[in-house]
Amino acid sequence: MKIKVYQLNSFAKVSGGGNPAAVVLNAENLSQEMMQETAKIIGVSETAFVMASEKANYRIRYFTPVSEVGLCGHATIAVFSLLKELKIIRDGEYFLETAAEVLKVMISGKEVLMDMQKATFYNHIDASIVADTLNISPEDLMDGPYPQVVSTGLKDLIIPLKSKAILDGIVPDFRKIERISEMNGIEGYHLFALDENVTAWTRNFAPLLGIPEESATGTASGALAAYLYCHGLLRENQKRDLIFRQGESMGRPSEIRVVMTASDKDIERIQVGGSVMDITRFDLEI
Repeated sequence: MKIKVYQLNSFAKVSGGGNPAAVVLNAENLSQEMMQETAKIIGVSETAFVMASEKANYRIRYFTPVSEVGLCGHATIAVFSLLKELKIIRDGEYFLETAAEVLKVMISGKEVLMDMQKATFYNHIDASIVADTLNISPEDLMDGPYPQVVSTGLKDLIIPLKSKAILDGIVPDFRKIERISEMNGIEGYHLFALDENVTAWTRNFAPLLGIPEESATGTASGALAAYLYCHGLLRENQKRDLIFRQGESMGRPSEIRVVMTASDKDIERIQVGGSVMDITRFDLEI
């Protein structure tokens, strides 16, 4: 069977940067096994399969090379950017059915912003255990806030580091990260270091999903925004519009924008967005 595949770089800061995602439109006739095989052959971190929905404008299923996941930010940005590029949709608001719930997506010009699920905070994980999996000292982690599991769609362990130099120098032990991820029911690790010029620099490791390192992670960026806000780590001028940089260590510079609406009592809304570059198309036989 021949499948038409589009590939795009989401959150790209320059051509060749960002996080590659694959998109298959009109995927109603593909079985789950065919979707998984397609994602495995393509080999990018996530492939999005777009189909009709009775609840929303579109339904999307997301597959890594090894498993299905409930939501993927950069693949969602890719889908709606592609639909606009193909003139199937225009600027405006749309609704997306995922495995978990229906989310709102806004398109304006080149930017796509997607609503995240309400932030949920889970358990802390001991700093010494986390440091061991990253081959660093516990003293390299930021004083105060602990590594904590947070979700705005997928569970990630948010890990605060003292500096970008420490972040850049990490050579992780993927087997240990996979074991900790499995034990705690999380997708992976999302590491960050604060910065004067952007909100934070980040790296993301998800070996349990077949993704050793990811160059731009939308859902984890939503979780990080909630973590920073709730731990009082944002400057006053950052509390609505946050910019995260990721992918530098992989030679794929990425920029992720988070728009947050919050009160003293609660985070009311988190939107994650960006744009795409380098759209290509190819046919795949499965």
